[in-house]
Amino acid sequence: MKFKTALALLFLALPACQTTAPVALQPTAPVSLAQSLKQNTVQTQASKTQVYTEVSKPMDNEVIVKYRSGFRTQATISGAEVLDAFNTADETTQLHRLSKGTQMQDALNQYQADPSVEFAIPNVNFKVQMSLLDRVKKWFSDDEEEKPAQSMTPNTRYSAMTEQAAPTVNAQDPLVKDQWYLESLGMNQVWTQSGMGNASVTVAVLDTGVDYDHPDLKGKVVKGADYVDRDFDPKDMHGHGTHVAGIVAAQMNNAEGITGLAPNVRILAVRVLDQNGSGNLFNIAKGIAYAANNGAKVINLSLGSPPGGGVMRTLANFIATYAENKGALVIAAAGNDGGAIGYPAAASKFLCVGAVNQDKVLASFSNRGKELDVVAPGVGIMSTFPTYEVTTNKLGLPQNYATLNGTSMATPMVAAQAALIWSQQPYLKPAEVRKKIESSAIDLGSIGVDETYGNGLVSFEGALRN
Repeated sequence: MKFKTALALLFLALPACQTTAPVALQPTAPVSLAQSLKQNTVQTQASKTQVYTEVSKPMDNEVIVKYRSGFRTQATISGAEVLDAFNTADETTQLHRLSKGTQMQDALNQYQADPSVEFAIPNVNFKVQMSLLDRVKKWFSDDEEEKPAQSMTPNTRYSAMTEQAAPTVNAQDPLVKDQWYLESLGMNQVWTQSGMGNASVTVAVLDTGVDYDHPDLKGKVVKGADYVDRDFDPKDMHGHGTHVAGIVAAQMNNAEGITGLAPNVRILAVRVLDQNGSGNLFNIAKGIAYAANNGAKVINLSLGSPPGGGVMRTLANFIATYAENKGALVIAAAGNDGGAIGYPAAASKFLCVGAVNQDKVLASFSNRGKELDVVAPGVGIMSTFPTYEVTTNKLGLPQNYATLNGTSMATPMVAAQAALIWSQQPYLKPAEVRKKIESSAIDLGSIGVDETYGNGLVSFEGALRN
């Protein structure tokens, strides 16, 4: 019997002992904040510091501190440690651990009084809200059961297009028959007209890592950083990241498994989530900066947290703006709770993606709201899975290939679309690529942009034609 399952959107949650980054990317040793203050000779004009008081279960008294331009070694609170840091141009963002007994609110008040601090927020610890098995049961409602490919109703836009000429590029890998979304998105025709992407375009997958030796991914994955184990071996010990990577760039017609939507582009693997599919806010931000600094044009975040207000929004928009200035578009999953959109996807600088089923109806689990930009297929998605045992195999998921549900699966489809656009028009800016994706989307639901479908269902052909 064909295996059916679903995978939850991964929420940010990582034990405090795992918050440090790869050794080569972090300060050589923690320094006293009091000591580092003496070294700071750069003067800037004082202005009001942004400090957020929505403190909820901070990670072991950890605070993310963003300093103003020109301040490199700073301090505010005596006895605190600098656990980690990353630079964005001439600005520094640090992860501080408060000394034992220091109250979070007192610390935030002290940061607020420091003119060198732009904002300071808790490094909040988020955890998955339901168990994976509970989500499996919840997600497979009667109207979202996995359907055979032949029962798929083709997208009307592509029905008209395919009448013009038969595609000359056809995916023929063994499991293509299980990739219903290829027909829905008209990919054979898209590949014929616009190509399968360019190896000069890199999509960063910030996730649980990637099985870079998988037969469908081997030779396509650039090993980036591992912010969980503090090394440069982002091997996937969960499965989610490998699944995401395959949706984007699994090899075509290699007699193995599936084909990716942009099979000629490269994947930059950045591990920010552990074997349980959890991570923390600081490492996610640092991973985005790393990907942008290392040439990624598209940064995929199939992860998220509950709605968090200003705490999440300010850091999310700051780091996404940095990535945009480096030439990268950041794309994030709307979330899988059937409610409000969480962060980072809710931040305006992120392209927010929801999920639809085979009938182009919003999946019951997909979050909705005014922050939603587009939707893409996210139910019954076949893709690559680690060829070795990982934690999710113990929950019933197979090795090599698996069919999963989630906005986590819809998001890399849009990442692949952006990669194909850049392969064809490498001179475009991130905002221009985003506009193409949004303006070419096929309107669904209420006329115009709405909170259920955003701008609509992504149209690969439309975005590449305009």
